[in-house]
Amino acid sequence: MIETLEIGGLVIPVQAAGDIRQTYEQLGAVATLRMRDGTARRQTVWRKIGTRINGAGQVPPGLAGIDYDVPLTLACVAARSVQSTGNVITVPSARRTGSGYAPTGFAVVNGRYVSTPLSLVGNVATLTTIVGAQGYGVRYWPQISVYADFSDDVQQMGASWSWQIVAEEV
Repeated sequence: MIETLEIGGLVIPVQAAGDIRQTYEQLGAVATLRMRDGTARRQTVWRKIGTRINGAGQVPPGLAGIDYDVPLTLACVAARSVQSTGNVITVPSARRTGSGYAPTGFAVVNGRYVSTPLSLVGNVATLTTIVGAQGYGVRYWPQISVYADFSDDVQQMGASWSWQIVAEEV
């Protein structure tokens, strides 16, 4: 499977994304408050996903014409995972569902990932148990509505283009 990045309905061609990296960060209105006795309490109002995608290729990615002032659908290229000590795991609903992007299951056995089948009903994955497993996980590809900004850089002598998308979940 060739993993692709899609934003605003456009697919970034492999030639423009031959070298692609995506990082995620957790955004939120979160504060750690200290009580009178020094005990810490976490106050959380909201949490969202932030992401930065860097790519480079032999052709420009063709994303300069997108309207970045409206929310865009971002079909991510980098997988994320959720883990649990049990084999029943709720997977985020904000995920890619197209061909080649079905969630995949794994078990942690002796400190290593071991692939294991899963059945998905709605957002709940039930993984096939493996003897001796210390935990289970599900790998999925996010698809989120974002506000994004785009920048690119062309190196004329080397005929190469590098670009970056910085996005925050709406």
